[in-house]
Amino acid sequence: MQTGTFAKPPQSCEHSSWRALWTILTSFNRSKMAPRMAFRNAAGMLLSLAVGTATHAVFGGSAAALGALFVSYSDGRDPYRQRAFRMIAASVTVAFAAFIGGMSHQYRFGVGVVAAAAAFVAGMSVAFGDTAMNVGTVSLVMLTIFSAQQLPPEGLLKAALLALLGGLIQTALSVAFWPVRRYDPERRALAALFGGLGRTAESAIQPGAAPPASVQMSQAQAALQNLRLDSGDESLQYLSLLSQGERARLSVIRLLQMQAALGANGQPGGDGETLSRFLCAVGRALQAIGESLSSGTGSNSSHDQIVKVGGLIEEWRTHHTGNVISPETATMKDALFQMDALAGQLRAAADLAAGSASVRGVSFGPPSALQSRRFSTNSIVDTLRANLNFQSAVFRHAVRLTICLTIAGMIAHATNWSRSYWIPMTVVILLRPDFAATFSRGLLRVAGTIVGLIVATAQIHFLPPTVAVRATLIGACVFLLRWLGPANYGFFVVCVTAAIVLLISLTGVPPKTLIQARALDTLIGGALALSAYALWPTREPVDAALAALLAAYREYFGAVAQRYLGSAMDEAVLSRTKQAARLARSNLEASIERLAAEPSTDTNQIELVRSMIASSHRFVLATMALEAGETKNSAVPASPEAQQFVADVQTTLLGLESVLHGRETGPTEMPDLRNDFRLLLKSNDPYFHSHSLEAVEGDTTVNSLNTLGEQILRWRGQRQAHS
Repeated sequence: MQTGTFAKPPQSCEHSSWRALWTILTSFNRSKMAPRMAFRNAAGMLLSLAVGTATHAVFGGSAAALGALFVSYSDGRDPYRQRAFRMIAASVTVAFAAFIGGMSHQYRFGVGVVAAAAAFVAGMSVAFGDTAMNVGTVSLVMLTIFSAQQLPPEGLLKAALLALLGGLIQTALSVAFWPVRRYDPERRALAALFGGLGRTAESAIQPGAAPPASVQMSQAQAALQNLRLDSGDESLQYLSLLSQGERARLSVIRLLQMQAALGANGQPGGDGETLSRFLCAVGRALQAIGESLSSGTGSNSSHDQIVKVGGLIEEWRTHHTGNVISPETATMKDALFQMDALAGQLRAAADLAAGSASVRGVSFGPPSALQSRRFSTNSIVDTLRANLNFQSAVFRHAVRLTICLTIAGMIAHATNWSRSYWIPMTVVILLRPDFAATFSRGLLRVAGTIVGLIVATAQIHFLPPTVAVRATLIGACVFLLRWLGPANYGFFVVCVTAAIVLLISLTGVPPKTLIQARALDTLIGGALALSAYALWPTREPVDAALAALLAAYREYFGAVAQRYLGSAMDEAVLSRTKQAARLARSNLEASIERLAAEPSTDTNQIELVRSMIASSHRFVLATMALEAGETKNSAVPASPEAQQFVADVQTTLLGLESVLHGRETGPTEMPDLRNDFRLLLKSNDPYFHSHSLEAVEGDTTVNSLNTLGEQILRWRGQRQAHS
């Protein structure tokens, strides 16, 4: 991810919440810039505007354009099937909100009641993820706009249908290449995965860092999740590539851990050097596979590197053939096993990328339970039940949004200014569950609105007031807000402000009136939203996010441990637990970033929470290395010491989760993992013996969990002292 800043605040070694907020304000995430998507979104809005205007319906052009604009926020670069479902759902929701908002205007007390109910629903939608939150927000904005329009029922129905049409036009443009480039998004996600794996293989794992290529793996899993419903050869080819990529990632991590262990144990430089050259060749081969997928040419440019990989394996095999049997020899054999496995994965992936491998008879089954239960009725009810209390940040946000929108509506009604609905609309757009998002959006909204009004004023003053010119300017503004807006919210506000002023000016409203009203209403709405959050803030729930991560790691460790307890690992369970762990880790990292911007957060808290996440990274990297290990004779039963060690690791994780949820637990109540591990090494276990990588990773498991336990107890003490 490439990021940049417009300006830098003064540097200091001390943590500063305001410096963290400044970083959020000035960040510019270039990875979110998508010029092609921005172009089609601008074209979709202009086409919708033209169609709506051609119907001569009251508010028709604006309704269609707003529908297209709001649905464009649901566009993306993910697979066509997921994108189409999301954008159609957004189109229907936005159109329904427009109709309900307009109907509420027909009744004296309807506007306030409907707006309050809709605000609470939109606030609770945060519990279901970013997509639900974004759709809920734009739908509430649409309801707010239409609740201020005096349209007869027939005209309102036409406007709502035109808003739906605008959203569907935007959807059609987004998925226009689906028939001819059916798997293009999936192929790009796989290309990014293999490129990331290649870079991973060529660099050492940093202590305390997150598992490498986690982001690319999560994106690839999400992109390909629905291909399991498709039995076509191309979908099976990409699913096979994903499987090979995941296996290769584990083998690379295992070998990188082994490389680090060789260095720590003072092993001869020859082995370390050979392993280093091997990993570099693997890295170049993986990147070549990624480039082949990215270009879509099907070229097998990785052939030379795969040949080199094979030569290095033979060099390793020759060097260690005939050595006296010893624990060190077992480690070298383990390395050879991983190298052979990785070479096979490279050959399979290269053939699949080139389209020369057969996938007939391959089956991957339905999507995992993690994905299939995402929208189930039971999961929705369970999520709502868990969040319907004042301890939930989501519920507090929903209540805060409802109260603020009601007050903003009362102010708008009392002032009766032209387009005073911009006051509640600003409240809806600004309020978020966390401090960082609310205040960064608030500051950027006010500043961006002023700049956008200046831009709109200049455009209107210096350019001809023809429909063609203003429509062109609207298209340019929409292109810029969809291109630069995702990288920084300030650019979004500048462009959307200018676009809305130009759009409304097409209806014959004097631009000067619009500009003054927009500026004043934004200031009032922004002040109300920021004051409400300041008066009733919500602390970032890092404890819950860390507890969720440990719960996911506990399940993942339990699935991996089956190998060491004499049972086969369940691939479906492994896949589900790994996806859950990646999602929980991503949520925790985002939560820590938001925590850093809270005014009440001090340097010690930030350093401690970052130390906790580093310890959790060490634990999961050890577990991943254990997953990649070679399966021994499953007929040999697991030793009682191994069973005790696995059980106590899971008990420790469960105990730490309880501490994070508020239950008091002292160090003496936790199992003695160090003693468990000492007994395990003495038990002649087939896996855990001196010099084996399993022993190294077992020691890392103990050390990381003991350290994490101490850190969590200190964290709870600090949180209680600040409460």
